[in-house]
Amino acid sequence: VPVGPLRRGPLPFLLSRPPSPPASQAMVACYPGNGLGYVRHVDNPHGDGRCVTCIYYLNQKWDSKVHGGLLQIFPEGRSVVANIDPIFDRLLIFWSDQRNPHQVKPAFATRYAITVWYFDAKERARAKEAHQRGKRGRGVLGAEVSWGCPL
Repeated sequence: VPVGPLRRGPLPFLLSRPPSPPASQAMVACYPGNGLGYVRHVDNPHGDGRCVTCIYYLNQKWDSKVHGGLLQIFPEGRSVVANIDPIFDRLLIFWSDQRNPHQVKPAFATRYAITVWYFDAKERARAKEAHQRGKRGRGVLGAEVSWGCPL
C-alpha cells in the first residue's frame, strides 16, 4: 500500500484521537461456506456514529479462487473495485460512510472476520438522542452475524 493514502486515510484519524468510552463496537462474523455472502452496503448510511471500519481476517490457507469470499470495495466516484482476499492476519481499515460501499462475495469455505467500528463521539451522541426520541436514528447495538459456524 502506498504511504500517501495512509497519511490521508482513516489511520491518522484514529491515531489523532484518544479513545473515550464507548469508542468502538465489535462484531465477529462467520460465513459457513455454503455460498453465503453479504450484499453491497455502507456500514454507516444514516449517521449512527461509526466513522472507521477495521476488519481483521482469521482465515488460514485461504485461496479466493477456490473458496471465494472476497471483500469488494466500491470507492465512491471511482470505477475501480478493490478485491481483498480475506487471508489470515490481514487488517483492513476504511471509512464507514458512503465513501466505501462494500460487499462479501459468496464463500465456499468457513470464513471468519472480526470487525471493529470506531465512533465519532458527537455523531454517536446525536444518533442515540434521536433513537431515544423515536426518530429514525439507527445504531449498531450488538449486530451479529452467526450461521452456526464451528468454533
